[in-house]
Amino acid sequence: MYIDKKMNKNLLLLFGICMLLVTTSCTNFLSEDNKSDIVADSYYKTKDGYEKLVNSTYAQLRTLYGNSEDVWMYTAGTDVFWRGRSDNNDDKGLSSYEGLTPTNDIVNQYYKDSYHAIQIANTAVYFNDKTADSPNLKKRLGEVKFLRALFYFNLVRQFGGIALVDNRINEPVVSFKRSPADSVYSFIINQMNDALNDVPEANDPGRIDKRTVRFFLAKVYLTRGYQKFGSDSDFKQAAQYADNAINGQKPDITFKQLWFPGNGMSSGVIFSVQYSGSSIQDPASDGNIQNYFFSPYLGGEGQVDGYPYRSHTLFPDKYTFDLFSQYDTRLENTFMTKYYSRYYDYFDKNDNLGDLDVKYYYVPQWAENDTTQWRAQDPVHRDSTVIVPYDSLTPNLSFESYHGAPLPAPVKKFDDPTAVFSNDGSSHRDIILARLADAYLVSAEAYYKQGDAQTAADRINVVRKRAAESGHTSDMTITANQVDIDFILDERARELLGEYHRWFDLARTGTLVDRTKKYNRNVQQWFNQGINPFKGAGGNLKLLRPIPQTAIDLNHSEVEQNPGY
Repeated sequence: MYIDKKMNKNLLLLFGICMLLVTTSCTNFLSEDNKSDIVADSYYKTKDGYEKLVNSTYAQLRTLYGNSEDVWMYTAGTDVFWRGRSDNNDDKGLSSYEGLTPTNDIVNQYYKDSYHAIQIANTAVYFNDKTADSPNLKKRLGEVKFLRALFYFNLVRQFGGIALVDNRINEPVVSFKRSPADSVYSFIINQMNDALNDVPEANDPGRIDKRTVRFFLAKVYLTRGYQKFGSDSDFKQAAQYADNAINGQKPDITFKQLWFPGNGMSSGVIFSVQYSGSSIQDPASDGNIQNYFFSPYLGGEGQVDGYPYRSHTLFPDKYTFDLFSQYDTRLENTFMTKYYSRYYDYFDKNDNLGDLDVKYYYVPQWAENDTTQWRAQDPVHRDSTVIVPYDSLTPNLSFESYHGAPLPAPVKKFDDPTAVFSNDGSSHRDIILARLADAYLVSAEAYYKQGDAQTAADRINVVRKRAAESGHTSDMTITANQVDIDFILDERARELLGEYHRWFDLARTGTLVDRTKKYNRNVQQWFNQGINPFKGAGGNLKLLRPIPQTAIDLNHSEVEQNPGY
């Protein structure tokens, strides 16, 4: 089959729409080496071919959530994480905003990957009514429409107004106009409502069902409500959809159980990006990197000594640890607060932790004065423990082993003890995109924005009571007068740390500048020099990502750049 390589290269760049001519669309995913010479148009009209096309649409979630670009776009430059050892200017720009420009390679790659995913979804929508009769066609249409809407939701939140491409492209297109953000939100909502009509209440594991759609409709309405074209009715809709996604369910597993390896399909999960052993060819690179970014360097002998490779890239700052109170179990179940002789002992020998030597103990804030007593409680296993003071949890900006405990305390909630030691995507755990606790917090924020602080507190308390240490639910309960946007954002940080929501949370609530200035040391360094790193061209603030310069240069339409660039 023929591919015009020059044309394909231009299309890859043009507004990031990564696509091939119709005869080759998606076949790279379906087969690395197509020896059958089956024309795609004919193949996608078969039941088997169409199922593979839909599956390849789902597979784009791995690209958009499982690679390093995703971590930077969703998590860097926020209040809970700051950049560690990376000296890459693209990383720096996303972490501190001062050097963020339209030539940023990470932004460009994310943009292209998103439009590539959209074009595959467009192809799946196009062939739906041209495919051999199948009882699954209606729900498959709903699934791919939802996925396309999700891809656009991520783009409009990052870039504002963008090109709306909702048709399959099988010939070169050299002109794409940006649609205003309100039109993009309307398209997303319409597509998700179509999906809500088409997908079943319960679907096969890993596939879109009505509950998933309701959850994301709640987030779409919540986000639109903050926009200048939004309205109070958006918050009302957000609360309604979030409550429908909750559907009366209370959390029935602990935070530890939710995040313990092997529990990816638990009742607390609504939707996740799926990884399975049957789909992995190279265990060192065919997984995701969620376990890789959020911790200090642990050394280079992990394959032998049993610990994951860490990139020393994004660190939780002191503020992040300060978020947790004494009776909140999410601290010790998010971070490796006790590091045993072998890092993975926590997972592999979890039923017998009391019989193991503690190598490092990261002292929580409320226990700083009790370390002698802590050691005396079990001198056999704690006598030689390196106790890391709470004030030491935030290291300096250099890359070093610190000649003692790895600092700060490693994030363990994403760890995969079955993964090979690798820095190239070896985790085969699912990436959770929607879960019950998040639905409660979305509901809380939506009610708060309607002026109903009591209902907001009630929703938050469901999450906090589940996280409470046994016998201390009252200590974790809040009242309505404690609820404001800052508390909601703090609670989202405690519950959802590292789960790819944080930049969206700050951008949505209009707190990105204030909270990063207050808590992010990469941003603070500029403000301390009298420079506002968010201020760009024309004195405008960089509150959106820049439209990639390559997209603007190749587009034959006049494309306006985002403010500040």
